[in-house]
Amino acid sequence: MSGIRRSHGWRRALLIVLGAQLLFWCFYALLVLSFHPEATSADYLARAGGPMPATASGPTGAWAPGLSKPALLHLPGWQPAILEPGHVTYLSPSEKEAVAGPWSLKCLRNPCGARDAVYAGPYDEIAKAAGWERFQRFNMVWLAIAVEGLLGLALLVLLPLSRFSRLQTITGLFMILVSADAWFTAFGADALPYAWFPLLRYGVEYLMLAMVALTVNAFAGWQPRAARIALACFALAFGILVAAMAVGGDVTAVVPWLDAAALTLVSAFGIAALLRMSRTAPGPAIRVMAILLVGIASTAWDLLIHPTSSGPMLQASVLTPSLTTFLILFELALQGRQLTREADEARTDLERQVLEQDASLLRSSSLLRYQERQIAIDAERQRLLRDMHDGVGGILTHLLLDTREGRLTHAEIGEALQSAVDDLRNMASAIDAADEPIDEALAMFRERIWMRLVRSGVAFDWRCHIPAPAPRLDAPRLLNLYRLLQEGIANTVRHGQATQITLIAAPGDANHIVVTLSDDGIGFEPTDARASPGEGRGLANMQRRARQMGGDLSIESATGQGVRLTLKVPIEDSSKRKSSKFTKD
Repeated sequence: MSGIRRSHGWRRALLIVLGAQLLFWCFYALLVLSFHPEATSADYLARAGGPMPATASGPTGAWAPGLSKPALLHLPGWQPAILEPGHVTYLSPSEKEAVAGPWSLKCLRNPCGARDAVYAGPYDEIAKAAGWERFQRFNMVWLAIAVEGLLGLALLVLLPLSRFSRLQTITGLFMILVSADAWFTAFGADALPYAWFPLLRYGVEYLMLAMVALTVNAFAGWQPRAARIALACFALAFGILVAAMAVGGDVTAVVPWLDAAALTLVSAFGIAALLRMSRTAPGPAIRVMAILLVGIASTAWDLLIHPTSSGPMLQASVLTPSLTTFLILFELALQGRQLTREADEARTDLERQVLEQDASLLRSSSLLRYQERQIAIDAERQRLLRDMHDGVGGILTHLLLDTREGRLTHAEIGEALQSAVDDLRNMASAIDAADEPIDEALAMFRERIWMRLVRSGVAFDWRCHIPAPAPRLDAPRLLNLYRLLQEGIANTVRHGQATQITLIAAPGDANHIVVTLSDDGIGFEPTDARASPGEGRGLANMQRRARQMGGDLSIESATGQGVRLTLKVPIEDSSKRKSSKFTKD
């Protein structure tokens, strides 16, 4: 199975490489061979030393293919005319009598290129042929210079967006060098007529080839050693050029050898690097190899094939930058599509993980709420058990011990049982009235205690001055309030000899209510009562219950003036309680 897969991969790679080559050479052939101007026919061709070409009536033009610099044209019967590279020149008849003989083309600046062929004929037809040459030799070169230069500058300007990517940096420098090499090759000799110009031109060319190796190295996975070898090869080639210029001032003898060696090294290095990359990313490696082979093939074509003056004048390497730029953009689009697909898959996977996490959090939250409810239920159960043990349980235990030892009368036993029943009712009322408005909770206490006081001959006056909505108390604090009031009323009935008891609830200062229990009994001296073992314990119990509620209890009494208990109970704002309850739920 792996062998079949490997064979299929090589066939696919070969198809991609051949497809890129076919695309390039078809485009090149379309530009070079598809247009055949009529002016290039033998009827309008004049060769050096040959007869003048036939001309038709009407405007006549002349054009010399292959010129690189201006030249002076002498045609028998016509005035001398200056021919420019890639341009048609209008011919004016000579005033002298036409003399049969050969024509001549003299360079105004040497070297001026091909001088063995001139076309003369109808101006429009000759202009089309000259325009086609200008398009091939000059416009296409300028297009390649502009495309590569601007794209290279754009990559360098956008480096901060890629966090100064090594691949983007080297690719940008490579494209700028391609643009510079095209300009030096096509126009540099005229713009820079210096003796050391060949060193500059070929130095840029070999630096561009070294940058090709660095670009492939960065694309295939950066290896510092391979980068140092590529730069060392460039330094060696540049040193050979410098030596040739210093010795003889001419590099034409060494350039063909250097070109062949440079192409061989770049090809071997690029193919080796891309083969290494094919183990991890076969698709991109194959496509980049196809682009590299297009550039190598076009350069080899220009070096090994030298077109004649009448043949195609467009160099294949001139088209390489534009076409390879298109292929690079196509490769970037493919990689962008792959990255987008991977990002979509990652986003889908992330959404799935988020949903799973949400479900897990929901389950954990439900479990946590269940556990909180269980803890609250257990805490409430423990509290009830403690209340029953401390309240009813303590009363019944003491009653049992006292009864066994015969220390209590029937009346005292009944009173103790009544206290136990009252405490049970307090617990039931506190649970039933928990989180109810305080006025309703105290009203329930009044209904329960009123009948007992009537049987004891004591009047009970209940007044509430708390505005609606009244604050609320939870079950533990409400139970402590009930017990405190219960003990105060029991003390009044038992010892106070009162005829009336008054219970008043009124608002206090911020976040407090004031509950006042007073009677018209005989009163007592608080200092003497605290010294008494029985009475002091009752007052201490009430103070303890007030502290458990977070409140403050003051006791005012004097002999013959009754007793007044004033309890300040802290409360929470009702809106905050509702909000906190809603949030908790």
